[in-house]
Amino acid sequence: MEISVSMLDGQKLSAKFGEHEVISDQSINAGGDAEHPEPFDYFLVSMVLCAGFYARKFCQQREISTEGMTLTQNNENVDENGKKLFQSKLACQKVSQLNIKSTDCCGKYMYREKGYSSSA
Repeated sequence: MEISVSMLDGQKLSAKFGEHEVISDQSINAGGDAEHPEPFDYFLVSMVLCAGFYARKFCQQREISTEGMTLTQNNENVDENGKKLFQSKLACQKVSQLNIKSTDCCGKYMYREKGYSSSA
């Protein structure tokens, strides 16, 4: 897939790919107008959307209802001894109800239920 990025007014950028366009901006503190999400925000959102896709597929393959299922991702910057670190935690509200264990390892999610496993 080819992605073409163009410079727009101020700190805005336009990324075009296929039939889609994504526009980013920067915060006011970074010289932007804060009219669109920052590029890093799109990255963070993509992780939980990807996890949601695989959680839904997991449930569909096992005929488990996704009604009421929510995924929540919490992100925070952590400063440890002058090093900038980033921590992201993802939780699926319905996982605990289904007795499914989920593990996050560098964007790969593994789900287990009754001896079956699926990884992405």
